[in-house]
Amino acid sequence: MHVVGIDIGTSSICGVIHDISSDFIRSVTIRNDTAVISENSDEKMQNPERILDIVIVILNDLIGEKDDIVSIGITGQMHGILYTDREGDAVSPLYTWQDGRGNRMMDNGESYACYLSRFTSEPLATGYGLVTHFYNLKNHLVPAGACRLCTIMDYVVMKLTGLKHPVTEYSNAAPLGFFDKRELRFNYEELLSVGIDGTFLPEAVTASLPLGFYNGAAVYPAIGDNQAAFLGSVVNLSEAVHITVGTSSQISIYTPEYIAIPQFDTRPLPGGGYILVGAELCGGYALTLLKNFFAEAVKAITGETVDDDTVYTAMMRMDIRHEVPLKVDTHFDGTRADPTRRGSISDISTFNFIPGNLVDAFLTGLSDALHAYYLHLPLSLSETKTHIVASGNGMRKNHRLREAFAKGFRLPVVMSEAVEEAAFGAAVYAGKCFVTVRNDNL
Repeated sequence: MHVVGIDIGTSSICGVIHDISSDFIRSVTIRNDTAVISENSDEKMQNPERILDIVIVILNDLIGEKDDIVSIGITGQMHGILYTDREGDAVSPLYTWQDGRGNRMMDNGESYACYLSRFTSEPLATGYGLVTHFYNLKNHLVPAGACRLCTIMDYVVMKLTGLKHPVTEYSNAAPLGFFDKRELRFNYEELLSVGIDGTFLPEAVTASLPLGFYNGAAVYPAIGDNQAAFLGSVVNLSEAVHITVGTSSQISIYTPEYIAIPQFDTRPLPGGGYILVGAELCGGYALTLLKNFFAEAVKAITGETVDDDTVYTAMMRMDIRHEVPLKVDTHFDGTRADPTRRGSISDISTFNFIPGNLVDAFLTGLSDALHAYYLHLPLSLSETKTHIVASGNGMRKNHRLREAFAKGFRLPVVMSEAVEEAAFGAAVYAGKCFVTVRNDNL
């Protein structure tokens, strides 16, 4: 039996096929070239119909001639929304999680995100689906004919199964905002208090039952990409710290019961329990900034353009002087709570400001940013942790970054065995759901 997983990322869309009996995996990745260009730099949009077309191309490629595809799992970029009409067709672009219009100011001098946060039990940030929706409402940008909103993953599932209304799994519903994570339901009372019509929201469900079929394979409700990557990477939930470094970076910790810690986002985990998530907007992108700095310096001095791989390789080979290390705060793009915050380079002396020390300080800064979350864990959770499971290209391709995390957390670092963790996690979870449903019907 085979299961398929799809991960609809911001920059690429990936699919994997997993043979349940032999663990064989084949993957297909296509660049997400669906950006909708706007004259406003803080407006981030993609074309949902083009995304759906790419998903179908990947699915058909993976399914091929196989007649034993039993289930399909979908995951992808959380927070973002699009609008659908009564026939289930998209009537807007996808406003992605990177959409910054929630940080624009209202007439009262507050940002849209800050204003909404006064009416919710948890703070909201720009890019959250219902912050985006509230901005659109207040600025008369909700398309005519729109009657529902949903994530891009929910939309793809809806179109694959022929549904006309979106259904969202708890792990996708929570990142939209105004979601009671303990009770696992949208908080319609809070929504009403800010003038949001709750009937626009998709139905929130567990992922355990299929919503329909595509080419005979059961299609399950889409799950959040953070949760999918966690399920695709971590074997022992209670012992592992899961760290992902891509463009952004995240630390995820499993807890069997709901717990609220101010520094963390508590997210429902498909299958039961929760993960505590600390997320940094500028993760691996901090190293991209440093790479660009070195590349521009080389070009300014020599007139030569150096390719990225050459610069990265040189960066990781630079000598380090450890007498008094530099310190780097990697919040170059702010935080969700404080978008105005900026990074810094400090402890500069006349003898330690050299390229190798700067590289080392950037690597340590990335570790420090996530370790700051770890320090807020209750002892009952942190004392059970024996290792870090790392995923994402930032960790996979950079041994010195893994070493920085091992040193900062004082835990050994092992790489996730799955290369496409989120797509693999979606496939594995859909497979487990299928087996559970089949066994219940026996």
